[in-house]
Amino acid sequence: MTEKTRWSLDQHDFRSFNPSRLTLARERRALTKQGLAQMCGVTRRTVTAWESGDVDSPPLAQISAALDVPPEFFLADDAPLIDESGVSFRALSSVSSRQITRVLAISSLAIELAAWIDKHYGTPAVDLPDLSESSDLPPALAAEQLRSIWGLHHRPIKNMVTLLERKGVRVFSLPIDDRDVDAFEFSFEGRPFVFLNTSKSAERMRFDLAHELGHIILHKGERKNLSRQIEQEAHEFAASFLVPADELHAQVVGKLRLDDIFKLKSYWKVSAVAMVERLYQLEFITEWTRRQWMIDLSQRGFRSSEPGGITPEGSRLLSELFRIAREDGWSAKAIAASLCENPKDLDSLVFGLAISALPGGGQAAPPVSGHLSLVR
Repeated sequence: MTEKTRWSLDQHDFRSFNPSRLTLARERRALTKQGLAQMCGVTRRTVTAWESGDVDSPPLAQISAALDVPPEFFLADDAPLIDESGVSFRALSSVSSRQITRVLAISSLAIELAAWIDKHYGTPAVDLPDLSESSDLPPALAAEQLRSIWGLHHRPIKNMVTLLERKGVRVFSLPIDDRDVDAFEFSFEGRPFVFLNTSKSAERMRFDLAHELGHIILHKGERKNLSRQIEQEAHEFAASFLVPADELHAQVVGKLRLDDIFKLKSYWKVSAVAMVERLYQLEFITEWTRRQWMIDLSQRGFRSSEPGGITPEGSRLLSELFRIAREDGWSAKAIAASLCENPKDLDSLVFGLAISALPGGGQAAPPVSGHLSLVR
């Protein structure tokens, strides 16, 4: 056990059981009270009493084993709470309420990890213009204005994850068990957080990032998960942000063929389907052509994936921060212990990057394909 790990455990020795942390852990595992009761060999009423604070000293060892979190997790302060109405969930009808509760419970861990990062290391401040009060500003113009403010002009955006991180947005991944949930965003104490579904193609993840950026820029303080119009505005923003109309007009000369789609989509780093939709939106192609091309793309597998697509974008910010943290002696276990967390839960938030320690105290493995390996 490292000194930092031991200190983290010692500082909680005097704390008492926090029932709100039990509710959080249960929701994070998508368990009902009855489900947890069965795992612990008790009644549902007993679990209710634990979570209501009616029991001062519940069996933490038994509960922590069932929920796969350290006992210290239940002794920590209240976790940050996220208001669901301020989260930009899409297609809520296809996602269960339990899944929504679960991802919000996991999101609180991302907030605590971000706070840990800010406490120990310098990170970019939030640098985002507020266009939410410009209600008469069309999403496409807002996207063009933002590109101008950020000096992007008409060039393709090289890396969307890096761009957002440089502007102070925290980008995390959704755990594998929550891949039915689409990308979403919310703000906490002025800091935007975006969660990506990394099971998608790199092109679709870039579009999701641009879509969530649209929410951040256009819909500050609004109830984002209750309006189809808000979703459509974010979609229009993303299309214009990734593929500006003026540059596309300068590129396209003469009649387009389907083969041209693959050249354009590679240049702008968007999916073939998104490229066709953008061309149709700007009236480069007719409805009939759009329909025929979509059928062709579907037959080639472009509806479910992106054959020959680009390499997924990773988090350079997190990679660099964790590299420095390793040099400073912060192993994966030490970081998790300081947050009273299971290292596997932290791993699920950082693009599936390995942050569990190697047995026998092995040295850090080299990063693979630009991804972080926080093993020590």
